[in-house]
Amino acid sequence: MKKIICISCMIALCICILAGCKQDTTEETLVTLVWNGNRTEVRTSQWKDRSVEISTEDVSLGNGKIYDFVGVKLSDLMEIAGAEDCTKAIVKASDDYSVEVAAEDIRNYEIALVNRYSGGKKIPDDAGGPVKLVYPVTFHPELRDTYDTWSWCWYVYEVEFIGPDE
Repeated sequence: MKKIICISCMIALCICILAGCKQDTTEETLVTLVWNGNRTEVRTSQWKDRSVEISTEDVSLGNGKIYDFVGVKLSDLMEIAGAEDCTKAIVKASDDYSVEVAAEDIRNYEIALVNRYSGGKKIPDDAGGPVKLVYPVTFHPELRDTYDTWSWCWYVYEVEFIGPDE
């Protein structure tokens, strides 16, 4: 009887694990791009065509570790929104936090919104997920002077591009 219960528990556990893995790979997040009053909704599943991997220290976690993040460059999102001539972007988080990123830096560096690690694992909530703003500070330490720990925006849901007249 104990063997049957044990086997049943193992089967149930396997089903839960498989269901969780399946849900993890299909789950996606919606990010809204705003430019000149136009709103463009982009799903994280659409990023695959423009996917970029960024290896960098995550200064927002403060542990000194290098992470391999996967996401999309803000410059690609700028292009999707048609905001190539913007002067800055305001990245907004669901907790009402926001940060400003200069358009020149967006064009010159691989500043990105990320939603996964290189192995495909999604970014957990306690590490800024499902979508967070990442700066490539390991290979461009000059960015640390402009974008400190508080510039790493977690829980991103919107990027508003601002033009020169705004």
